Parts: sequence; C-alpha cells; structure tokens
Amino acid sequence: MSSLLSAALLGTSRTAPAFDSLPPEIRDAVGTLGDDPARTLLAAAALERAYRRGGAVAVTADVPPPAPEDPRPTLPQSSAAHLLSLLAAKATLLDDWFVLALERDFRAPDHLVAELLSHAHKSEQHRESILHIVGERGRWLAARNPEWKKLVRHKNSDVDLWRHGTPQERVQWLRDTRRIDPAAALSELEQSWDSERGEHKVAFVTALSIGSSPADASLLERALDDKRKDVRREAAVLSSRIPSSPLAERMAQRVLSWVRVERKLLRSKLVIQPPEEIDASARRDGIEDRPNPQTDYRVEYVRQAISCAPLALWDSVIGDSRKVLATAVDPDWEPVLHDAWTSAALAQRNSEWALAILHTRGLSTDRRLLRLVPSQELATLLRSGNGDANVLNPDRAAVYEALPGPWPEDITRAVLGQWERAGARRADGGSKAGEFSRHRYAASLRLAENRFPYTAVSLLDKAAERARDPDWQQAFVRTAHAITYRRTLLEELK
Repeated sequence: MSSLLSAALLGTSRTAPAFDSLPPEIRDAVGTLGDDPARTLLAAAALERAYRRGGAVAVTADVPPPAPEDPRPTLPQSSAAHLLSLLAAKATLLDDWFVLALERDFRAPDHLVAELLSHAHKSEQHRESILHIVGERGRWLAARNPEWKKLVRHKNSDVDLWRHGTPQERVQWLRDTRRIDPAAALSELEQSWDSERGEHKVAFVTALSIGSSPADASLLERALDDKRKDVRREAAVLSSRIPSSPLAERMAQRVLSWVRVERKLLRSKLVIQPPEEIDASARRDGIEDRPNPQTDYRVEYVRQAISCAPLALWDSVIGDSRKVLATAVDPDWEPVLHDAWTSAALAQRNSEWALAILHTRGLSTDRRLLRLVPSQELATLLRSGNGDANVLNPDRAAVYEALPGPWPEDITRAVLGQWERAGARRADGGSKAGEFSRHRYAASLRLAENRFPYTAVSLLDKAAERARDPDWQQAFVRTAHAITYRRTLLEELK
C-alpha cells in the first residue's frame, strides 16, 4: 500500500505506480484492468484493501460463562431513561438522584449496562455510583473489554491480583480492598513495600487515604524515608491527617518550641519565635523552604508545623478553639496562624474548629471549611442577616452552597425576597439597573433548583405574577419548573 500511496501523492503523470509489493492475486487482477494509470492505481488500492479485510484468518474463542444474576430490583423504566438524559446534560440533580437510587439499591436494566459503562469510562464524575448501579453484570462486562479495565472493582480479597497483576491492577486492588478490608490491604502493602518500585509507591500511598486510620502510621513512617520526594510528600500529607501519628506528635513538639503563651493580667498573648533554620528531622517530616514574597521564610516553617500538628494540642496550651482564636497575637502573625489552623481543620475534618473559625472570621472564612460546619449553624448565620450578601455575588455564595437542601422555608422566603427586590430595581431602570440583571444571580438561581423545598413552587409562581421585569419573571417560572421536574424524577425512585 505504501507504493500505491506514493504514486497517488506524486500523480501518475510523474511516476508510474509499482505493483510488485502487492499479493500475487492482486497483481494478476491489476494486469486486466486496462491502460489508464490513474484508474488502475485506484482499482489496485481498492482491491488490496478488500483483500486485506476479507483475508483475515478465522479465530476461535471460548464462550465466557454467563454474567451472574443480579437480584436487586431494576430501575423503573422512566428513571432509567431519565438517568441517561441527566448524564448527558451533566445535571446537578444527579447527586440527589444517585443518593436515592443507591439507598433503594436499584440496578440498571441489562440493555443500559454497556452505555453506562461507556459513560463511566469517559468521566470520573459519578463513576463509583454508576458502577454500583450496573453491579455484578457491569463488572462482568467491563472485565471483557480491555478499554474498561479501570472500571473493574474487586469485591473480594484475591491477593493473587495484588501479587501478580499489572501496576494498574494492583493499585485498583489496593483501592478496592481498602474500602472493604483496610487492614488486609495495609498488611499486603507492608509486606511488599521494600521491594516496590519508586514510581508505583506514590499511587500506593495515595490509596491509603481510603479508610485512613492510626494503623497506617507505621507504614507512612517508612514512606517518609523513601528516596523519592513525591512519595515522602504524600506520606507526610496523610500522616498529618492522623492526629495520633508520630509525625503529628513531632509537629506538636515543634509548635510548642516555637510558640509560647505570654500570660498577662488582663489577656494572654501568643508569642512566636520561628527558628533560623530547620533540622534534618523537620525536613524529613515535610517542612520545606517555601519562598513567599509576603512573609519571611521562617514564617513558613511555623505555618507548616501548625498545619500538621493535632488541633487537640491547643486544648492543653490555651483551651478550646474559641479561646485559642480569641488569644491576642501580633498583627503580622494573625493571618498566618488563621491560615494554618484552617489547613489543620480541613485535614483533620474538625467541625468544632471549623465553626469557631467561621464565628471569628465571618464571611472571609475559607469556603472549604463550611462543609464541616453543622447545617443548623449555617442556617442561623443566614437568619441573622450576616450571610445575606452571599447570594448577591456568585463568588460569595459559599454559605448557601454549603447548606444542604431542602432549605427551611424562612430561608427560602428570604432568598426569594432578595430576588424580588433585585427584579424590582431592574424594572425601575436607571444607570445601575444592569447590576440587578437575573444573569448576575445565575449561581443562586441554579442552586435553588436543587435546594429549594417543593413547597417553593407556589411561592415562585406568585413571584412570577408580581414581577415587572420580563427576565426575572422568566427566571421565576424556569426555577419553578426545575423544582417540579426534580420532584418528578426523585419520586419515580420511591
């Protein structure tokens, strides 16, 4: 074919096509095609392609055992059809849909298993939920398609796959086993750790984040001595999430040596004395020289140590989280300490500290912490009026986003009231009317579609009747329709 392609590219007027490399049967047929070089070239190419495709040798294969039965109830027909459309649209409603479908333990109809696996292969979003829906039959089918290997989840502790599988299969086995038997997965990794290749260790350590517990600390300590920096860094990150780990205890000792409480008659004060240089032990634990144009390099040592130290440390030094945050400190150090405490609260998933930081810093709190704050506390913040400004700007909607639905009626009415006031300002016109366009509120409108209670439909219908601005009227109608649609889809699963 390469000789025919060369002749076609150069043109038969410049070079004569050569047929010597073609199979004998094709050469014989080409000799009967006539004298037109161009027609002969095209015919030869067509004949060779047909010859190649039709000349494949038949192969045999063993018929695989049938897919195992799945006794779970099948998704209702309408729900199965809606699932495909929701996945195609990447709808935010999918989170609620999967929660309810998994709670009812539905399985996908057999004719949709392949299509759902194809979607799970293309996108990580909702992958694990899809794999649960397709169940054993999906696992059976995925195992027979090389492209879907990463979708195979192992529900047993067959250590042969760990001991003899490919690197990708071993990582997947480790992740799957950590979900059902963390101790067994840890034991296997501990036995093989010293013989593992460096480039594989990072993925293995990362897998330990599933089902992480104090039992992992011993292996993570070994990982801190690894030659590869990425392995050491990941081990340090995971160790800092375990407050009782040896690394966390060493970080606590560093904090105690660098930070002291200066007790005065009226108010105590935190005094920080950062080290001029850190020792090899600190570097082993992941403390690095981090250039920061805003702070001294020594400040970064303190920031990293506090971020990795157990928050319980401060109970013995000062008291509970609110007392710690209320303790006086040099203004230059205050943002550094708050940032470090925020990182520690996130790593240790400490709701008490998250709430205390929210009360101290208000709306400047790192939005990631709000997921740790109890929902009733978020609702109280919004009822107080301090969170109202959040809904005015998509970038500041963190409190509303963190509050799970369905929202209480009073908060629903408050949000709707803000929209109506914005719509009225928009209808009144003026130089600032553009600031009250419904497009400025797109984030909160989308959020309401999934968080407003079903009873909000009537409130939105009445708001649409009162609206004087056509765009806002349309927004109220669309949001009401979205809530009705959500109710229909979710009630199908009940």
